[in-house]
Amino acid sequence: MSCAFTALLVLMLGLAPSSWAYQEIEVTNGGSISGRAILDGPMPQPRVYHLVLFPNLDICAEVETDDEMNRVLYDFIVDENRGMRDVVVTLEHVDAGKPFRPKPINILSENCKFYPDVNVIRQGETFFVDNQDAVMHNSQVYQKERGKIILNIPIPAEEISEGKVHFQKHYKIFQMICGMHEFMQTWGYRVQNPYFFKTGADGTFKIENIPPGEYTVNAWHYLMKVRTQKIKIGPNEDVKIDFHFDGDEIERPFYETIKSGRIKKDARLPGTIH
Repeated sequence: MSCAFTALLVLMLGLAPSSWAYQEIEVTNGGSISGRAILDGPMPQPRVYHLVLFPNLDICAEVETDDEMNRVLYDFIVDENRGMRDVVVTLEHVDAGKPFRPKPINILSENCKFYPDVNVIRQGETFFVDNQDAVMHNSQVYQKERGKIILNIPIPAEEISEGKVHFQKHYKIFQMICGMHEFMQTWGYRVQNPYFFKTGADGTFKIENIPPGEYTVNAWHYLMKVRTQKIKIGPNEDVKIDFHFDGDEIERPFYETIKSGRIKKDARLPGTIH
């Protein structure tokens, strides 16, 4: 009898996690949250990569390249009111609510650049990479919190490839980088429910049709610490919240900010050939 009871208990425990999965339901009297992601303090410097040190210069120099043949990565894009683009705002621990989006995740690879810079993804969700370049890219997906490769994706020239990300444990962040072109980068943030919003050019967000209740709201930028607020939403209520990010948090390694020099005869910067 005890053995049978133990077996039943093990079976119940094994099945329990599936009962906790997000449930899609019809939401009545749902509320919303809206606001802005704002960058305070100084504007962090962009990252620069010397294109002459990488293959396929003719293709890679077509976009975001300065007059010294540097690919420039502007990680912090804001409008005139300091609203931040590409901040992912999410609600945590929503057990049931509106349906997930129906569309798949599509990443464009063109001129040695991944578009978009930031993606929102579910555990085990398939994404597609459409390579418009006439050259192959070979990308690795890193679980950013541990720096561990969780997926390798060969991306043949002018073909569509697909990948599927399985995060370990509770980790949420991935970074996909081309092994041939280090400046080709795109990021992903894991969600467990459809209550999320990626900010546009003005930094504004709005998440709607939220079941009334108390929630934790997170705001994430791929180079910043997560901002968190607790909220309570009543029926048909719109809760206003803003998230502030501090540019002083960003400390760039010197090699990421050198504008040329390693290939110029008159270079006089530390870390260059002179």
